[in-house]
Amino acid sequence: MKTQIRLSYNRKHRAPMNNTTANQLLGKLLQECRSKTGSGTDLLFMGFEYESSVAAMMQVVLQHAEAFHELALNGEKHFFTCAACARSALETSMRTAWICKPSEQIQKEGRWAGYSRSLEKFYRAMNNELEDEDPELWEDSKKVLDLTRSITERKIDGRDIPIVAPPNLRDMMKEAEYEPLYPSYRELCQAVHVGPEVVLRHRETMKFLDDLPGYRILSNPLDTGLEVPFLVIGFSIALSVITVLNELGDSNESLKPIHIAQKNLTGYVQSQLSQQEQAGVGRRI
Repeated sequence: MKTQIRLSYNRKHRAPMNNTTANQLLGKLLQECRSKTGSGTDLLFMGFEYESSVAAMMQVVLQHAEAFHELALNGEKHFFTCAACARSALETSMRTAWICKPSEQIQKEGRWAGYSRSLEKFYRAMNNELEDEDPELWEDSKKVLDLTRSITERKIDGRDIPIVAPPNLRDMMKEAEYEPLYPSYRELCQAVHVGPEVVLRHRETMKFLDDLPGYRILSNPLDTGLEVPFLVIGFSIALSVITVLNELGDSNESLKPIHIAQKNLTGYVQSQLSQQEQAGVGRRI
């Protein structure tokens, strides 16, 4: 699905997508993934931290997707929450793919080590900001610093780990040849950070008696569709699960049902978007 997806909000009336069908296809994709991953993954430690780390990141993506699946049962009522799940899943799946991109395991370990250093940066900043309010915070922070150092400062087969700091998400997408998805990511961020779009979608202009202007505050957002969040969540699941299970030894052939399930979801949603576009009221893709 290396194509640009745009939310392209508009206020025109549109024929809504059948969310029930889309959610059933998402459920099938989740079922195929869980049949491969189970509820958890047990891994022997073979000298590389990144393997268990990306497996954990895969579980985070699946949890976002399962939450999305439950929320979507209520149709478009929870559009912004579904969008937040889709955005977080996309970010996590792209970071997973970035870590696993190199051909050598020690290079993958270097990317995980570089990514894990962000935890050290976070705790150092938090300690500097809150030291006066919580003097014991530094003791807890040191445990985290010791953990990150145990990851980054060790050797593997006598070799230093080539630590690589993570680039920004757009550059990660560019390396993985998924940069056209970046505008969709940025637009979904509106939901996560409660941008003005969220506010505008929950209010409607109205007239009171004597033509006094005002607003009606809505529990359901105005004219929003789950087409793009469905596309993004499906892409994120497939990218994360296939990347990680390939890394852990599964063949592409054994993972083919996941490919097919994601393709079915994408195909259905894209057909709905095409119909809306032909009618002149849909979102662009």
